Amino acid sequence: MCLPRTEIQTNYCQHVYPFFRRLYFPMTIEEIRAEITQIDEEIIHLIARRQSLAGKIAAIKKESGIPVHDNQRKNDVLDYVMKLAKAEHVDPVPIRGIFETLISMNEKAQRAAMDPPATRKSTRK
Repeated sequence: MCLPRTEIQTNYCQHVYPFFRRLYFPMTIEEIRAEITQIDEEIIHLIARRQSLAGKIAAIKKESGIPVHDNQRKNDVLDYVMKLAKAEHVDPVPIRGIFETLISMNEKAQRAAMDPPATRKSTRK
């Protein structure tokens, strides 16, 4: 423990001691979980951003008469993210599943944007 006597020692302890504490004492489980929670929040924000861009793509596709599903684009995205996963030493199989889900979510959002609820035909009788 650092027992400061002078202002210099106090400043030293406030700035250097935490560095050495981290060097010799790893993060607590609570600190690690807090960091994971921050990462989870970032992931959700990125997914929301991806969905927003899907809406913009839907407008372009609708105007151009392009179908929502583009198998070539889907395969290109899946190939790309699997290569990224391998480069980061992450198992590419679950990454493929995650991105298949994201692509499906985006296609659903595009369909909804291209056919808003007010213009949809009711299937109820």
